[in-house]
This record gives sequence, C-alpha cells and structure tokens, in this order.
Amino acid sequence: MEAKSVELTLYAVRVNQGYYISTDKNGDSYNTKDLTRYIINGTNPSKTFHKNWYFIKDMPTKMQQLVNQPNINYRYELMDKDLESEKIPLILIRDDVTYIDDFENCRMWSAEYSKYESLYDLIFDKQEPKLIDIDFNCEVLLELNVEKINEPEKISYDVQRTQYSSDGTMVLNNSHVNHQLIDKIMFPEIIMHNRPCKLTSHQMYKIVRQYIKQNINYDVAKISSDYDFCFTVEKIIALSEPYTNSTEIKKNNGKSYATPRCKKRYVSTRSVKVYEMTYSPKGYQGYTPIKSVEANNEAELKEKVDKICEELIIMINEPYVDCPHCNGMGVVLN
Repeated sequence: MEAKSVELTLYAVRVNQGYYISTDKNGDSYNTKDLTRYIINGTNPSKTFHKNWYFIKDMPTKMQQLVNQPNINYRYELMDKDLESEKIPLILIRDDVTYIDDFENCRMWSAEYSKYESLYDLIFDKQEPKLIDIDFNCEVLLELNVEKINEPEKISYDVQRTQYSSDGTMVLNNSHVNHQLIDKIMFPEIIMHNRPCKLTSHQMYKIVRQYIKQNINYDVAKISSDYDFCFTVEKIIALSEPYTNSTEIKKNNGKSYATPRCKKRYVSTRSVKVYEMTYSPKGYQGYTPIKSVEANNEAELKEKVDKICEELIIMINEPYVDCPHCNGMGVVLN
C-alpha cells in the first residue's frame, strides 16, 4: 500500500489548556501559513499574541481546507430581454458561440455570432467550496505544565536612530532583545520571551541617553556632553550666597582701553558633574562604560531597565542648594 505524502508539518507546544501550533518553529513569517484558514479537528484554530502561532484545544488529528471550485455553466444572456427573437435567442451557450484564439490567447466570438456580442452579458454559476483533507504530521516540540503561555511584557524604549539627533528616534523593542544562541536552537520562538536575555552595553547607552534627554529637569540639571560615544550630566546647584563676577572687556588686540571697561555677571549657581557614561567595548577616554543588563526573561529585563532609568532621573532631577554653613563644601536637598 502506497504511503500518503506529507503536505504540511505542524509544530506544537503543549500546555494544560491545549496546543500552540505553527508551520515554522523559528517564527519565519515567509514560511508560516495562516492556520486560521484551515479546519483542524473540525474547527478553525484561533490567533494568539504571536502572529505565527495559533491555538487549538486538542492534539491535531485531522486537517482540512475549503478549496474554491471553478465556476460552471458559462453562458451569454440578453441584456434587453425584449429583443428576444428567433434570430436573437435569450441564452447563448458560451462554447457554442465563442472559441479560444491560440494566437491572442483569449476567447473570441465566432464570425457567425460576433455581430451580437454587444447585446449579451456573460453569466455563470458559482459552486460551493469543497472541503478537502490535508496530509500532515505534527511534531510536539515541548510540553509545559502551565495553563497557557503568558503574553510577552511589551518592551519599548525611544533611542536615537543614528548618531545625529536630527535623524530623529526609533523604538527599541522586544525584537532587539538578545537571547542565547542555544535557546534559539532548542526552543520555539513563542516561548523565547521566557528565556534568559540581555541588553548590551551599547543598547543601554542608547536607552539611558534618550531617557535622560526626554525627562531631565533643565531647571536643576544640564547635559554638558551629548555624543554617540560619551554622555555627561551636570547638576545645577543654587548658591547660598550669589555674587557678581566682573570681567574686563579688552580691545581686539588684547589690550585694555584707556578707561578700563568691565562686564558684570550675576552668578547664582554652580555646576557639578553627577553622571557620565560611555559604552563597551568601544569606550571613550576616562568615561565609565555603562553595564549590560541581563535577566531570566523579558519581563524581568524590562523591570530592571525601568528601575535603572527611573532611579537615575530621580537623582538627576533632585534640586540642590549650597549649604549656607559650609561655604560650598556641602549641599542641602530641598
């Protein structure tokens, strides 16, 4: 007995509630079929949070598909039925009055009936789609003792698109998270967000840089260096005793005027560097490389990155004033 050929291979992840299925375990959209167009175990699989994976309650045992059938009973019918006569019938069978022109590769009216062509409309009957069986096998990749696979925590951080701020920003999202090569080989993509992962030092540099730029309070801090290789933030500290600074204005040749001229400037603040960074492995001079962030899964990764950004901006935006008793040697938190 001749064995049936396998037309499709389904990959499945079993959970307590059912099966997640796909035609490509690695999530390649070009090779993945829309399984909602198939009938599996008598029902259409439902979509999930992952565009290439679908859900069904039971292990797939029968797979079918509705296939459109060709139209039948092609004929020509008079547009104006009042014209019906012995020479002009109401209905003309298509194959009786037309032929396929091999040279033009199209259907042509025969010479005997061509003069009537403008009087008729082509009509036909549609057939109901036919349900056909699909040969397939199903490979269970993994069995998980969970009710269902949780939806990934959405990761979304604005970062500079290029080294030039004029080029705008882009979003660093879940697709940019780094996973171990061995996990990519061993596990299907639908559970990859639950596997160990990291954001590199360079990615963290981009995230923190843009986060500070979007959330800094310029009344209490300023960005003194802002490049794609180094970044510095300085705290603006209010002086307890502001003073006036006088600077002499000199001629273009560097000499003083006969009557000295001065420019006075009121000084009420001073600046202190409170944060600086570069990234590894590139680095820059004496700047400190920001560390990569690793986590057991993408939800934990997002939590860690959010905490780093939030605690950092709280520190940067905390207003300071000089301690009036220390002569600039200490500060007071407002």
